[in-house]
Amino acid sequence: MSETNANKQSNRIKITILFVLLSYSITWLILFPLSVIYTDLSIIEREIWHSFGSIGPSIGGIIVLYLLNRKEGLKILKRRILKYSGWKLLLFAFSPLIILLIILFFESIFGFFNISNFLEDNYITNVGTFIIFILPSLCYGFFEEIGWRGFLLPKLQGRFNAFTSTIILTVIWWFWHLPAFFYRFDLFFVIIMMFPLMLAGSLVFTFLFNQSKGSVLMLIIMHISYDLVTAHQISVMATILVSTFFIFMSIRTGKLYGFENLSSIKRTTL
Repeated sequence: MSETNANKQSNRIKITILFVLLSYSITWLILFPLSVIYTDLSIIEREIWHSFGSIGPSIGGIIVLYLLNRKEGLKILKRRILKYSGWKLLLFAFSPLIILLIILFFESIFGFFNISNFLEDNYITNVGTFIIFILPSLCYGFFEEIGWRGFLLPKLQGRFNAFTSTIILTVIWWFWHLPAFFYRFDLFFVIIMMFPLMLAGSLVFTFLFNQSKGSVLMLIIMHISYDLVTAHQISVMATILVSTFFIFMSIRTGKLYGFENLSSIKRTTL
């Protein structure tokens, strides 16, 4: 390897490390204090504060993309955030939410779901409290994807195949959630279930990202849809079905397309 290529490789590694450090430090500075006083806050205060913690990856991604390619890097990110990739992939991106609505329809018919009880149990009394209820899903789905798939995944895919890139991203992504382990998630879930489910989700996200030729918009929609189903426990059956669907799709994607691209077209890089 020439000295010039070695320097470029070193800079690529440094910029990736910088992104991870920015993502972690920004989010952790926001959420670790929340974990200390979480039980002393009202539900509205908790949800707003928790939602604010999602900005780490987006700020990190924007900073490193600017350092890499200046304004052109931000233009590429903007195009990917606005990139529409056809109704089939859009439908796939909304699939978790579609599954939830179908399950709620049948649960309502058979008396397992009551909308009035649901609203009362979750303190949803008006449009404002409804927005607060879904705010974490909206924020984490939007701001996370700007960093994880807007920068990190295509950056990793420039050096590794899609499968290896996804595993690396998932490890970084899982550990980024560390502050929430102390106030948001059940410890059994964190130790036993969270990483395998995140890996299955990441593989599906990588498929969608590459199949859509780098559309961050599709990933934002799927991430929000997935979180609306799984984070709020609106329906246990819907959560189980969506999780099962993602596990099935992650296995099918690997078998059908192989580990190189995890899609029918070449993986997207920076």
